[in-house]
Amino acid sequence: MADALSYLDALKYILPEVALTIGLCAVLIWDLLGGGADRPREGAWLSLGFLGLTCLLLIQRLGWQEATVFGMVRVDPLATVFKLFIATAVGLVIAFDLADRRQPAEGKGETWFLLLTAALGGFFLVGTGNLILLYLGLETLGLSSYALAGIHKRDRAGAEASLKYVVYGALASGVLLFGASLLYGMSGTLEMREMARFLVFAVDEGRSAQVLLPTLLILVGFGFKLSLFPFQWWAPDVYQGVSTPIAAFLAVASKGAALAALVRLIAVAYSGLLRLGPDTFLPETDFTRGFVLLLALMSAATMLFGNLAALRQENLKRLLAYSSIGHAGYMLMGVAVLGEAGFRAALAYSFVYYLMTLGAFGMVLYFANQSGSEDIRGLHGMGPRHPLAATATIVFLASLTGLPPTAGFFGKWYLMVAAWEGGLPWLALLTALMSVVSLFYYFRIARALFLRPEEEATPLPDAPRTPVLGGILAVLAAGTLVFLWFEPLLAAASVGVEAVLHW
Repeated sequence: MADALSYLDALKYILPEVALTIGLCAVLIWDLLGGGADRPREGAWLSLGFLGLTCLLLIQRLGWQEATVFGMVRVDPLATVFKLFIATAVGLVIAFDLADRRQPAEGKGETWFLLLTAALGGFFLVGTGNLILLYLGLETLGLSSYALAGIHKRDRAGAEASLKYVVYGALASGVLLFGASLLYGMSGTLEMREMARFLVFAVDEGRSAQVLLPTLLILVGFGFKLSLFPFQWWAPDVYQGVSTPIAAFLAVASKGAALAALVRLIAVAYSGLLRLGPDTFLPETDFTRGFVLLLALMSAATMLFGNLAALRQENLKRLLAYSSIGHAGYMLMGVAVLGEAGFRAALAYSFVYYLMTLGAFGMVLYFANQSGSEDIRGLHGMGPRHPLAATATIVFLASLTGLPPTAGFFGKWYLMVAAWEGGLPWLALLTALMSVVSLFYYFRIARALFLRPEEEATPLPDAPRTPVLGGILAVLAAGTLVFLWFEPLLAAASVGVEAVLHW
């Protein structure tokens, strides 16, 4: 507990956050002194160095006893694992940005700084049981993301994407804050753990509508971050308008942080209303059944919209934007079960989503460097010319579809089992159907790479090779195959879920 820790002991628990804060300040000062404009690669290496230090401190913290630091920052396995998730994703995004030959050199220093700031916001978002710090973390992540979307001020598409992102984000943030304020007014506390008994008391008294309203408002805020239907309209335009590395950050790091925060909020604040299984002593209420149905309908609508809209896309980033919407629907299916098995499956699937989605955006960047195009037609005949990157791409596409022998297959299998056993068999069947639908638009990419004649290829003259990017794609592809043995991912998710359920 926080009161059992001295100040110095408490400071040790947040050393990763301290290291990341020092790192973003160092990168900012480096850029202000002119280093970012003259030697952008050195700024990137500085950022990667501090991210590496942060990861080492997080790994060291994995075996520590759980604690609440300074009354607001929660240190437990769920927070630590997802902080590693965020830090490594940001590191790969920086590596992608270094490999992007089509972006101007200006703004690189600001990009590194904003990525580290967004990571810090994500750290507090996934590691708090206090609504105020959760909102501050969400806003730090959000404001940094808005700025990243519009970092190239002379790029019309980027400016339009940034404006749309800000408008939608401001509205969603305000709605979420209003919902949090209603929960505070009802319970008199900002701590999720203390709030739980007030929510159960309100439902038992027949005041379910009083609980439902703030719950819906908070779901709006998280629905925006996760690009859930009907709050997903910003995602395709923003992903297409920003640079490929920033789109990868929004699709993976930002979405992963939001999922972990949503799971913690529901598992802690609504712990007295969860459907924990047949042996639980908690009675299922009308509110719980209604909440399950609401989340299930959102999940179904999200996966339907994302997969069906992706069928007609020609731009690769726009296609992956709709794909990421569909995958958000899959992850929400696990949350909709409102029980330990569902939470565990959703978190485990997010780890697989990390590998295959980062790989897919890395593929877009790799082939765009060669052809100068982010459309599917820019891939024509590229497979034989770049066999390593093309083979990795096939692995990512198979995993995104959910085909064996990839980790994506087992990820979806665990989600469907959790939904089936949790009383949502129709949602599990819909997931299987949407996986079949997704095969059609993912196969279009594979067909362009290998089944189009080489004379249709459109390589740029003297297009530079990017062996480092190709190596990253190979490693990510290997990960999606290695984690066919899904138990390590499921074990990591289980430890995180148990930490919040039994807090």
